[in-house]
Amino acid sequence: MLAAPRDRWFVGEGFRRTGPLDFEQLIQLLLDEADPRAPLVWHKGFGSWTRAEDVPQVERRLTPVLARAASVEAIRRAGRDTPTLDQTAAVDDGKPGSATLVYGGLGAGVIALALVGWLLWPRPQPMPAPVVVPPAPARTPVAVPPPQVPPAGRPSPRAVSARPASAFAEREAELPPAEVRKLRGVAAWSDETLALTLDNPTAWRVTEIRVRVSRLAGDEVVQDAGPLVLLPPAPPVAPGVADLLERVAPGRRKPGLNPFDTGSFEAKVGPPPEGFRWEIESARGYAPLELVERAASAPPAR
Repeated sequence: MLAAPRDRWFVGEGFRRTGPLDFEQLIQLLLDEADPRAPLVWHKGFGSWTRAEDVPQVERRLTPVLARAASVEAIRRAGRDTPTLDQTAAVDDGKPGSATLVYGGLGAGVIALALVGWLLWPRPQPMPAPVVVPPAPARTPVAVPPPQVPPAGRPSPRAVSARPASAFAEREAELPPAEVRKLRGVAAWSDETLALTLDNPTAWRVTEIRVRVSRLAGDEVVQDAGPLVLLPPAPPVAPGVADLLERVAPGRRKPGLNPFDTGSFEAKVGPPPEGFRWEIESARGYAPLELVERAASAPPAR
């Protein structure tokens, strides 16, 4: 039986999902998991898939059930510490007046007296060991290397380090995969525009990102055939002006996001789907000059 249209819940694992479910079916399905708070759930009105523990109404239902299960487990474990029949018999042997208690008390008294005598018996004090001061090691002169002169045609390290952090290469390039994996952001769909607020922790000036989107279509999650290209928002330019600028200044700098900064990227990609997931697949930008010069000064591979 399908859930009511206003109570359609889905549980997702990777690109597979289960649903639609009503709320009670959702809770029962989560409680069957090893960690009921970990699965991703979705309901109409959510911007993206969300962990079950981050949905207040789901967390309120899971908390008392999980607390009750933890209490039952604690009681069950405590039952393992109940004394056995042999242990109970051993305790009964220690009742007042029993032979075990009498002889045990006498033995404990003898041991206590022997311990007190051993502690109070005087002992000879050891003689202090003589203190030997080693001679100071002889100082050896330290050779100071002569200043190194960089080869002709290469900038000195001091000149490279003195260059401002805003110096970038003249041409755009693809960000290395290791730098792309550092990019983080938050995406939102507004009308026909997909906007992504990007956090750029790399040393590159990012001018373009390519995002792969998976959309919820009915009861299926469908991944786009190709990535969507998102650019920083800029004032519109007439096609003729853009063509003229490309011919006059083909190497002009494009607007982008500076290193260690946060900014917006967007693109018109059509009406919003019922739900979606996204990931940054690749990016372009201007590399820092230090990286370009380091690559240029590296010896060629043999």
